[in-house]
Amino acid sequence: MSLPKTFPLRAVHGKTFQIPSVGYGTWASGETSWAKDATLTALKEGYRHLDCAWMYGVDEAVGQAIKESGIPREEIFVTSKFWCHFGHPDNVELCLDKILKNMGLDYIDLYLAHWPCVWKPASREALEKARAGPDTDDEAQGLIATADDKPVIDWEHTTSNLAKLKGHEGSFVPTWKAMQETVRKGKARSVGVSNFSITELEELLPHENDVPLSCNQIEVHPWLPQTELVDFGWKHDILITCYSPFAGQKEDGATLLKDAKVNELAKKNDMDVGQLLQSWAVQRGTVPLGKSATPARIKSNLNIRKLSDKDVKALDDLALPNEEGRTVDPSAEWDLPLYKH
Repeated sequence: MSLPKTFPLRAVHGKTFQIPSVGYGTWASGETSWAKDATLTALKEGYRHLDCAWMYGVDEAVGQAIKESGIPREEIFVTSKFWCHFGHPDNVELCLDKILKNMGLDYIDLYLAHWPCVWKPASREALEKARAGPDTDDEAQGLIATADDKPVIDWEHTTSNLAKLKGHEGSFVPTWKAMQETVRKGKARSVGVSNFSITELEELLPHENDVPLSCNQIEVHPWLPQTELVDFGWKHDILITCYSPFAGQKEDGATLLKDAKVNELAKKNDMDVGQLLQSWAVQRGTVPLGKSATPARIKSNLNIRKLSDKDVKALDDLALPNEEGRTVDPSAEWDLPLYKH
Protein backbone atom coordinates (compact mmCIF):
# COMPACT_ATOMS: atom_id res chain seq x y z
CA MET A 1 0.00 0.00 0.00
CA SER A 2 1.24 3.48 -0.78
CA LEU A 3 1.86 6.45 1.50
CA PRO A 4 1.38 10.10 0.46
CA LYS A 5 4.08 11.50 -1.78
CA THR A 6 3.40 15.06 -0.62
CA PHE A 7 1.77 16.98 2.21
CA PRO A 8 0.09 20.40 2.02
CA LEU A 9 2.07 23.31 3.45
CA ARG A 10 0.43 26.59 4.36
CA ALA A 11 1.71 29.63 2.51
CA VAL A 12 1.06 33.35 2.13
CA HIS A 13 -2.49 34.75 1.81
CA GLY A 14 -4.20 31.50 2.74
CA LYS A 15 -2.66 29.51 -0.09
CA THR A 16 -1.11 26.06 0.22
CA PHE A 17 1.47 24.20 -1.83
CA GLN A 18 2.83 20.70 -1.71
CA ILE A 19 5.99 19.59 0.06
CA PRO A 20 7.44 16.13 -0.74
CA SER A 21 6.77 13.75 2.15
CA VAL A 22 10.38 12.51 2.27
CA GLY A 23 13.31 14.91 2.33
CA TYR A 24 17.04 14.43 1.90
CA GLY A 25 19.07 15.81 4.82
CA THR A 26 22.36 17.54 4.04
CA TRP A 27 23.89 17.85 7.52
CA ALA A 28 26.87 15.78 8.59
CA SER A 29 29.66 16.37 11.06
CA GLY A 30 33.21 16.58 9.77
CA GLU A 31 34.29 17.28 6.20
CA THR A 32 31.83 18.13 3.44
CA SER A 33 33.35 16.60 0.29
CA TRP A 34 30.50 14.07 0.13
CA ALA A 35 27.80 16.71 -0.25
CA LYS A 36 27.66 17.41 -3.99
CA ASP A 37 27.87 13.81 -5.21
CA ALA A 38 25.47 12.51 -2.56
CA THR A 39 22.92 15.26 -3.22
CA LEU A 40 23.19 14.69 -6.96
CA THR A 41 22.61 10.96 -6.40
CA ALA A 42 19.56 11.76 -4.27
CA LEU A 43 18.10 13.97 -6.99
CA LYS A 44 18.72 11.36 -9.68
CA GLU A 45 17.03 8.71 -7.50
CA GLY A 46 13.90 10.84 -7.26
CA TYR A 47 14.25 13.07 -4.20
CA ARG A 48 12.66 16.47 -4.73
CA HIS A 49 13.05 17.84 -1.22
CA LEU A 50 16.42 19.01 0.13
CA ASP A 51 16.83 20.08 3.74
CA CYS A 52 19.72 22.50 4.21
CA ALA A 53 20.99 25.18 6.60
CA TRP A 54 23.58 27.93 6.47
CA MET A 55 25.49 26.34 9.35
CA TYR A 56 25.96 23.04 7.49
CA GLY A 57 28.49 24.71 5.18
CA VAL A 58 27.33 22.80 2.08
CA ASP A 59 25.30 25.46 0.27
CA GLU A 60 27.69 25.69 -2.67
CA ALA A 61 27.87 21.91 -3.06
CA VAL A 62 24.09 21.49 -2.91
CA GLY A 63 23.63 24.34 -5.38
CA GLN A 64 26.06 22.69 -7.79
CA ALA A 65 24.16 19.40 -7.49
CA ILE A 66 20.87 21.12 -8.28
CA LYS A 67 22.41 22.76 -11.33
CA GLU A 68 24.08 19.59 -12.59
CA SER A 69 20.94 17.50 -12.09
CA GLY A 70 19.17 19.30 -14.92
CA ILE A 71 15.93 19.14 -12.92
CA PRO A 72 13.87 22.34 -13.24
CA ARG A 73 14.21 24.51 -10.15
CA GLU A 74 10.45 24.61 -9.58
CA GLU A 75 10.39 20.82 -9.17
CA ILE A 76 12.81 20.86 -6.22
CA PHE A 77 11.69 21.91 -2.73
CA VAL A 78 14.57 23.59 -0.87
CA THR A 79 14.54 24.29 2.86
CA SER A 80 17.22 26.27 4.68
CA LYS A 81 17.73 27.83 8.11
CA PHE A 82 19.52 30.80 9.66
CA TRP A 83 21.93 30.15 12.50
CA CYS A 84 21.44 31.79 15.90
CA HIS A 85 23.72 34.79 15.43
CA PHE A 86 21.65 35.90 12.43
CA GLY A 87 18.54 35.96 14.66
CA HIS A 88 18.38 39.72 15.23
CA PRO A 89 15.57 41.09 13.02
CA ASP A 90 18.08 43.21 11.11
CA ASN A 91 20.14 40.15 10.12
CA VAL A 92 17.52 37.53 9.16
CA GLU A 93 17.41 38.59 5.51
CA LEU A 94 21.21 38.87 5.34
CA CYS A 95 21.58 35.17 6.09
CA LEU A 96 19.00 34.29 3.45
CA ASP A 97 20.83 36.45 0.92
CA LYS A 98 24.04 34.56 1.69
CA ILE A 99 22.25 31.22 1.29
CA LEU A 100 20.75 32.24 -2.06
CA LYS A 101 24.08 33.52 -3.36
CA ASN A 102 25.98 30.41 -2.26
CA MET A 103 23.38 28.04 -3.72
CA GLY A 104 22.89 30.05 -6.90
CA LEU A 105 19.13 30.29 -6.35
CA ASP A 106 16.61 33.11 -6.63
CA TYR A 107 14.42 31.83 -3.79
CA ILE A 108 14.01 28.97 -1.35
CA ASP A 109 10.76 27.20 -0.58
CA LEU A 110 10.96 27.18 3.22
CA TYR A 111 13.06 29.38 5.52
CA LEU A 112 13.41 28.31 9.15
CA ALA A 113 14.80 29.74 12.37
CA HIS A 114 17.30 27.06 13.41
CA TRP A 115 16.79 27.53 17.17
CA PRO A 116 14.59 29.63 19.51
CA CYS A 117 17.69 31.23 21.02
CA VAL A 118 19.37 34.29 19.45
CA TRP A 119 23.07 35.09 19.84
CA LYS A 120 24.92 38.35 19.46
CA PRO A 121 27.19 38.48 16.39
CA ALA A 122 30.63 40.03 16.45
CA SER A 123 29.33 42.80 14.17
CA ARG A 124 27.23 43.34 11.07
CA GLU A 125 30.43 43.47 9.02
CA ALA A 126 31.53 40.13 10.51
CA LEU A 127 28.18 38.59 9.48
CA GLU A 128 28.54 39.91 5.95
CA LYS A 129 31.89 38.11 5.67
CA ALA A 130 30.85 35.04 7.67
CA ARG A 131 31.20 31.53 6.31
CA ALA A 132 30.12 28.19 7.74
CA GLY A 133 31.44 24.65 7.76
CA PRO A 134 33.45 22.27 9.93
CA ASP A 135 36.73 24.05 9.21
CA THR A 136 35.56 27.46 10.45
CA ASP A 137 36.10 28.94 13.90
CA ASP A 138 33.98 31.48 15.78
CA GLU A 139 35.69 34.42 14.10
CA ALA A 140 35.11 33.04 10.59
CA GLN A 141 31.46 32.41 11.44
CA GLY A 142 31.00 35.95 12.72
CA LEU A 143 30.47 34.91 16.34
CA ILE A 144 31.62 36.57 19.53
CA ALA A 145 34.18 34.32 21.20
CA THR A 146 33.83 34.06 24.98
CA ALA A 147 36.20 32.89 27.69
CA ASP A 148 34.13 29.79 28.43
CA ASP A 149 33.50 29.09 24.73
CA LYS A 150 29.79 29.89 25.07
CA PRO A 151 27.87 32.25 22.80
CA VAL A 152 26.73 35.65 24.05
CA ILE A 153 22.95 35.43 24.12
CA ASP A 154 20.77 38.24 22.78
CA TRP A 155 18.06 37.90 25.40
CA GLU A 156 15.94 40.69 23.92
CA HIS A 157 15.25 38.62 20.79
CA THR A 158 15.28 35.14 22.32
CA THR A 159 11.88 33.54 22.93
CA SER A 160 10.11 34.96 25.98
CA ASN A 161 10.07 31.73 27.98
CA LEU A 162 13.81 31.06 27.58
CA ALA A 163 14.66 34.67 28.46
CA LYS A 164 12.41 34.51 31.52
CA LEU A 165 14.17 31.37 32.75
CA LYS A 166 17.36 33.44 33.08
CA GLY A 167 15.70 36.55 34.49
CA HIS A 168 15.41 38.54 31.26
CA GLU A 169 12.64 39.87 29.05
CA GLY A 170 12.65 38.67 25.47
CA SER A 171 10.48 38.07 22.43
CA PHE A 172 11.05 36.22 19.19
CA VAL A 173 8.19 38.12 17.53
CA PRO A 174 10.35 40.87 15.93
CA THR A 175 12.55 38.17 14.38
CA TRP A 176 9.46 36.31 13.22
CA LYS A 177 8.14 39.46 11.53
CA ALA A 178 11.47 39.89 9.74
CA MET A 179 11.14 36.29 8.51
CA GLN A 180 7.65 37.00 7.21
CA GLU A 181 9.05 39.92 5.25
CA THR A 182 11.33 37.58 3.26
CA VAL A 183 8.17 35.89 1.95
CA ARG A 184 6.61 39.21 0.97
CA LYS A 185 9.82 40.03 -0.92
CA GLY A 186 9.73 36.71 -2.79
CA LYS A 187 12.99 35.37 -1.38
CA ALA A 188 11.19 32.54 0.47
CA ARG A 189 7.86 30.91 -0.34
CA SER A 190 7.11 30.05 3.30
CA VAL A 191 8.63 30.36 6.77
CA GLY A 192 8.73 28.31 9.93
CA VAL A 193 10.90 27.31 12.86
CA SER A 194 13.06 24.47 14.14
CA ASN A 195 13.50 23.10 17.66
CA PHE A 196 10.58 25.12 19.06
CA SER A 197 8.48 23.85 21.96
CA ILE A 198 4.72 24.27 22.23
CA THR A 199 5.21 27.34 24.44
CA GLU A 200 7.48 28.92 21.84
CA LEU A 201 5.08 28.16 19.00
CA GLU A 202 2.27 29.75 21.00
CA GLU A 203 4.32 32.94 21.23
CA LEU A 204 4.28 33.27 17.43
CA LEU A 205 0.80 32.01 16.48
CA PRO A 206 -0.98 35.32 17.23
CA HIS A 207 1.38 37.01 14.76
CA GLU A 208 0.81 34.90 11.66
CA ASN A 209 -1.28 37.49 9.77
CA ASP A 210 -0.84 36.97 5.99
CA VAL A 211 2.26 34.76 6.38
CA PRO A 212 1.58 31.64 8.49
CA LEU A 213 3.82 29.54 10.69
CA SER A 214 4.18 26.68 8.20
CA CYS A 215 6.58 24.22 9.83
CA ASN A 216 8.39 23.12 12.96
CA GLN A 217 11.44 20.92 12.37
CA ILE A 218 12.35 18.76 15.38
CA GLU A 219 14.18 15.56 16.28
CA VAL A 220 11.70 12.67 15.87
CA HIS A 221 12.14 8.89 15.74
CA PRO A 222 10.64 5.90 17.61
CA TRP A 223 12.84 6.50 20.66
CA LEU A 224 11.61 10.11 20.74
CA PRO A 225 8.19 10.31 19.01
CA GLN A 226 7.38 13.82 20.35
CA THR A 227 3.69 12.94 20.14
CA GLU A 228 2.42 15.99 22.03
CA LEU A 229 4.41 18.38 19.86
CA VAL A 230 3.39 16.55 16.66
CA ASP A 231 -0.28 16.66 17.71
CA PHE A 232 0.00 20.38 18.46
CA GLY A 233 1.35 20.88 14.95
CA TRP A 234 -1.59 18.99 13.45
CA LYS A 235 -4.04 21.07 15.49
CA HIS A 236 -2.60 24.33 14.16
CA ASP A 237 -1.72 23.19 10.61
CA ILE A 238 2.00 23.38 11.36
CA LEU A 239 3.78 20.64 9.42
CA ILE A 240 6.33 18.64 11.40
CA THR A 241 9.56 17.77 9.61
CA CYS A 242 11.84 15.31 11.37
CA TYR A 243 15.61 15.49 11.60
CA SER A 244 17.58 12.50 12.87
CA PRO A 245 14.79 10.06 11.87
CA PHE A 246 17.26 7.19 12.39
CA ALA A 247 18.40 8.67 15.73
CA GLY A 248 22.06 8.76 16.62
CA GLN A 249 24.21 7.00 19.16
CA LYS A 250 23.31 7.31 22.81
CA GLU A 251 25.87 7.67 25.57
CA ASP A 252 25.77 3.92 26.23
CA GLY A 253 26.60 3.23 22.56
CA ALA A 254 23.11 2.02 21.61
CA THR A 255 21.75 2.95 18.18
CA LEU A 256 18.22 2.71 16.83
CA LEU A 257 19.50 1.25 13.56
CA LYS A 258 20.86 -1.75 15.48
CA ASP A 259 17.84 -2.18 17.75
CA ALA A 260 16.69 -5.80 17.63
CA LYS A 261 12.99 -4.96 17.32
CA VAL A 262 13.59 -2.45 14.53
CA ASN A 263 15.65 -4.96 12.59
CA GLU A 264 13.03 -7.66 13.15
CA LEU A 265 10.29 -5.39 11.76
CA ALA A 266 12.44 -4.34 8.81
CA LYS A 267 13.09 -7.99 7.90
CA LYS A 268 9.38 -8.83 8.29
CA ASN A 269 8.44 -6.03 5.86
CA ASP A 270 11.31 -6.79 3.44
CA MET A 271 12.76 -3.33 4.07
CA ASP A 272 16.04 -1.73 5.02
CA VAL A 273 15.98 -0.29 8.53
CA GLY A 274 16.13 3.28 7.24
CA GLN A 275 13.27 2.58 4.85
CA LEU A 276 11.19 1.25 7.75
CA LEU A 277 11.84 4.30 9.93
CA GLN A 278 11.08 6.73 7.11
CA SER A 279 7.83 4.86 6.39
CA TRP A 280 6.83 5.10 10.07
CA ALA A 281 7.42 8.85 10.03
CA VAL A 282 5.36 9.50 6.89
CA GLN A 283 2.57 7.25 8.14
CA ARG A 284 2.35 9.55 11.20
CA GLY A 285 1.84 12.53 8.90
CA THR A 286 5.35 13.90 9.36
CA VAL A 287 8.24 14.45 6.94
CA PRO A 288 11.47 12.52 7.65
CA LEU A 289 14.79 14.03 6.56
CA GLY A 290 17.08 11.03 6.46
CA LYS A 291 20.67 11.46 5.32
CA SER A 292 23.06 8.98 3.78
CA ALA A 293 26.04 9.22 1.48
CA THR A 294 25.66 5.58 0.36
CA PRO A 295 23.84 5.34 -3.01
CA ALA A 296 21.95 2.14 -2.16
CA ARG A 297 20.66 3.61 1.11
CA ILE A 298 19.81 6.92 -0.49
CA LYS A 299 17.60 4.97 -2.89
CA SER A 300 15.95 2.69 -0.33
CA ASN A 301 15.27 5.49 2.16
CA LEU A 302 12.98 7.11 -0.41
CA ASN A 303 11.02 3.93 -1.12
CA ILE A 304 8.48 4.26 1.69
CA ARG A 305 5.56 1.85 2.11
CA LYS A 306 2.56 1.64 4.41
CA LEU A 307 3.04 -0.48 7.52
CA SER A 308 0.42 -2.50 9.36
CA ASP A 309 -1.16 -0.93 12.43
CA LYS A 310 0.50 -3.65 14.49
CA ASP A 311 3.97 -2.78 13.19
CA VAL A 312 3.38 0.94 13.70
CA LYS A 313 2.42 0.25 17.31
CA ALA A 314 5.51 -1.91 17.78
CA LEU A 315 7.65 1.04 16.72
CA ASP A 316 5.60 3.41 18.88
CA ASP A 317 6.27 1.15 21.85
CA LEU A 318 10.02 1.80 21.56
CA ALA A 319 9.53 5.31 22.94
CA LEU A 320 11.77 6.01 25.92
CA PRO A 321 10.62 8.11 28.89
CA ASN A 322 11.78 11.52 30.05
CA GLU A 323 13.68 12.53 26.92
CA GLU A 324 16.02 9.53 27.28
CA GLY A 325 15.65 8.84 23.60
CA ARG A 326 17.08 12.19 22.56
CA THR A 327 20.30 11.84 20.62
CA VAL A 328 20.78 15.52 19.77
CA ASP A 329 21.41 17.61 22.90
CA PRO A 330 19.51 20.85 22.28
CA SER A 331 20.82 22.64 25.38
CA ALA A 332 24.53 21.88 25.10
CA GLU A 333 25.53 25.37 24.00
CA TRP A 334 22.93 27.36 25.90
CA ASP A 335 22.57 25.71 29.32
CA LEU A 336 18.83 26.09 28.74
CA PRO A 337 16.15 23.38 28.89
CA LEU A 338 14.97 23.68 25.29
CA TYR A 339 11.85 21.69 24.29
CA LYS A 340 10.94 20.95 27.88
CA HIS A 341 8.38 23.65 28.63
